[in-house]
Parts: sequence; structure tokens; C-alpha cells
Amino acid sequence: MKDPGTADRIVLIGPTLPYRGGIAQHTTMLFRALKLQCQCTALSFSRQYPGWLFPGESDQDPAYAGYREPEVKYVIDSVNPLTWRAASKRARGLNPDLVIIPWWTVYWAPCLGYLARSLARADIPVVFFCHNVIEHESAHWKRFLTRRVLQIGEQFVVHTHADEENLLREFPNARVTVHPHPIADQFPTPQGNLERRAELELLFFGFVRPYKGLDVLVEALGLVGDLDYRLTIAGEFWHGSAEIESRIRELNITSRIEVIPRFISESETAELFARADVVVLPYRSATGSGIVPIAYHYEKPVLVTNVGGLSEVVHHEETGWVVPPERPDAIADVIRAITREDAAAMAPAIDRLKNALSWPSLGRAVLGTLR
Repeated sequence: MKDPGTADRIVLIGPTLPYRGGIAQHTTMLFRALKLQCQCTALSFSRQYPGWLFPGESDQDPAYAGYREPEVKYVIDSVNPLTWRAASKRARGLNPDLVIIPWWTVYWAPCLGYLARSLARADIPVVFFCHNVIEHESAHWKRFLTRRVLQIGEQFVVHTHADEENLLREFPNARVTVHPHPIADQFPTPQGNLERRAELELLFFGFVRPYKGLDVLVEALGLVGDLDYRLTIAGEFWHGSAEIESRIRELNITSRIEVIPRFISESETAELFARADVVVLPYRSATGSGIVPIAYHYEKPVLVTNVGGLSEVVHHEETGWVVPPERPDAIADVIRAITREDAAAMAPAIDRLKNALSWPSLGRAVLGTLR
């Protein structure tokens, strides 16, 4: 039995800075929070993806070139099983009370599945932090592999009750901890470098993939008429931007939409969110989103569709607006009704919500799985 006078020993396995994207940001911030509450060691990746597989320019943030998160060991190559074995040995040698492994896409089934299984065989409890229980573009074989990996877990942590329900459908006896995604307070203070261009500034932000419904938003903007607005679309496109830009031209709204089809640095992110009045997430499907915590960090309301757990963190007409999915007319109706003053008036409600969503609180929830 663990001596109650000793500190908890945790091993966290996952991508951290300088890798970019929401998972790396999340794992980094969780590690920083856990270090203040227990003895935590993080094992990250020497390589995440082969270059031919990653659809963007690079999986590392150029703003963090050469950076290494203090006390993180960059030892795992996702395509080299010898490094998986070495990482497992390193983790076992730390004699941890718990190992935390993020789960978000089936690509990681071989690597993370091996690590989880080898640690579980050594009687080390494995907790999966599930960002996506079911992939956005799912298939039978993906569900099969996901189930094979997640069944190794002793417990689970998720950000939404929607993902809790997804887990319980697959594993009815699973022990699941739900904690909302913390506010993304790691992003910098804006300098106010971007000038406003219209009465209403809208922002669609992040990696553009089919499930995110950008085409639905574009169709909605084709319905709003003469409203004085500008939309900024900022992020890399999974399948290129030609199709959406063609539709924008067909709808004759090119002058109202700016497309920035590339990775956006943290400093640029701050400026884009500072200029925006409303952040729009017209998703077709989702469990949660890392974009909402960024918007709330900058005290910006969000217009979301009622899918997954989005409505759990967006309070209709208090911190944003919730509309049915795949309904351009519903999105258009809300956009026509919003004023800049309406959006700004939501800042106090957003600020109250921010206080309940912290990284230390998430760290305590994760450590609570030990109890």
C-alpha cells in the first residue's frame, strides 16, 4: 500500500511543445500543472509523424524552434518500436503510481497501445485522457483499433459528458472523470495590431477539416444580405482551400472574407482573437473543442452548433449562441441579429466561467483518479 506521506508519482506520456496543435498544448499545460502537485515525469516524442503523413508544413511550431519543455524527455519515435520499448522501461523504472496517456486518433494505436499494454502488465494503472473517443471521420476499423487500445485503461478522463457517454457505450463499467477543458491562458496578450474592417468581425480558427463545417458557415454568410461584416478564416486546410474559395467567389462574398490558409503562431492568434467580436464553430460533429477555451481566454463569445459537448460550455445568449448543426439559415439568423455591443456585453459572463476552468483544477481531477 502506498505510504500516505509520500508524494504521488505520475508519468505523463504525450506530445509537448515544440510540437504544435491542441494536443501538444494541452499535454504541456497539464504537465506544468501536475508538476506543482506531485512528482511528475513527462515522456514526449523525438518524432510524431513521418513527413509524408502530416498534411501541414510541419508538426512543430516555428515560434518554438529548438525549444524543449524543461524536465520533459523527448524519447519516443512513433514509427520506431525500439523506442517504445525503451520508453516503457524508463517509465517502469520510475515506479509510478499512475501513467496518463492522451488519446485522440487511431494513428497512435500501435505506439500508445504497446506502451499502455506493457505498463498495465507491470501492474501500473493506466489512465487514458480521451480527447476524442470516436474519431471525427470514423470507420469500423478505426473503432475496432480504438477499442483494442482503450480497453487497456483502468480509468478515463474526458472534457465533456458527450465523450463520457461515448466511453460508457463502449465500456459500460468504465470509471470516467469529467472535467471541462481549462481556459487557454497560455496564449499571449494581444498588442492590438489588427485594425477593424467592419461593424461585425467574425473568426473561424484552427485546422480546417470536413467535420468542422466551414462550408456551412460560408453558405450562411451567403444568406445574411448587406450586413457589414468580415470573416477571417485562419488555419491550415486538411484538403486544400481551393474548393471553399471557389464557393466564396460563387456567392460573391469574396470582399467580405479573408482566408489565411496556414499555421497561425501564438502571437498572431492573440491578434486575431482580439479583433474578433464572435468566434464561430459551425461543426457537423464534435465532442469538445480547444477553440472555445481560446475564445474565452480573450473574453470572446462563440457561436456553436449543438453537437457533442459544445453546448455544455457555451451558455446560450450568455457566453455565446447555440444553433442546430448543418443549418446555414440558423447561423445566418443569429449573425444578422448580433451587434458588436451584444458580443462585448457577454464578457462578464465569460469571465465568471473562466474562473471555474483552470489547469490546477484539471490536475487535481487527474490526481483524483488515484483515490
